[in-house]
Amino acid sequence: MSSVRAETRWSGAAPAPAPSPRFAPAGSEAEPAGQDVLRRAEALGIPWQRILADEILAEQSLRRVAPDASAELPLSAATSALPLSFLRSWRVRDRIHNLSCEARSACSPAAIRELRVVSRRLIGAREREGRALATHFWFAYQRVLLLGRVCRAAARCHGATAERIAEVCASARCGFDDAAWAVCLEESPRPGHRLDAAVRKVRDEGFLIPRERTEARSFAALRKAVRRSPHVARWGRRRARPPVGAPARVPVPPLS
Repeated sequence: MSSVRAETRWSGAAPAPAPSPRFAPAGSEAEPAGQDVLRRAEALGIPWQRILADEILAEQSLRRVAPDASAELPLSAATSALPLSFLRSWRVRDRIHNLSCEARSACSPAAIRELRVVSRRLIGAREREGRALATHFWFAYQRVLLLGRVCRAAARCHGATAERIAEVCASARCGFDDAAWAVCLEESPRPGHRLDAAVRKVRDEGFLIPRERTEARSFAALRKAVRRSPHVARWGRRRARPPVGAPARVPVPPLS
């Protein structure tokens, strides 16, 4: 071994370089750690943009309840502030993870009680919570149907942009913002599918819509939740009534 080292030292040949790591280390100037994480997330097919957007919305809602970000927010307060989307908050998920470890390792009665509260929130054990979520789904469903009607009206209109918006408002009986959105969608170089655009817009407005592989499947899951819910009107029944305060339902053909 010593003869090999001496021969390498005096031969003048540089030793072989060490193999470079597959990913750049955190904090390196060549590639920041954040970009490295995003690159790996995209390679694995992780929807990091949607996850990050949901985290931002959840954090903003929690900051309204507890302005001090350093203070630990009780789990009950967090689930109350985010009744429909508390699992989107990293604070809530970390708290649930810690409680789960405490409950399984130490059999803590306090941790078990808090986890049972989370379980009841998830399954909607309370009648009031189940009705609130079903009504939320109903409004989201009607909102998608309205946007679909607006999109079809925008596709039939011709002329200048202002004239088309006015015609869409009159024919679809919608607001200016929805009409302008539909006209801009039709005038875009790549408008895409109208149903996908409608579902994305409703979700961006804050409505909770089931997540599926495609927006069409998400809309189908939303429709199924509305039709099968015992708390809101079931589709096709004569005596069914919409939730209190909801507008009258107008039958709309499927989105094209």
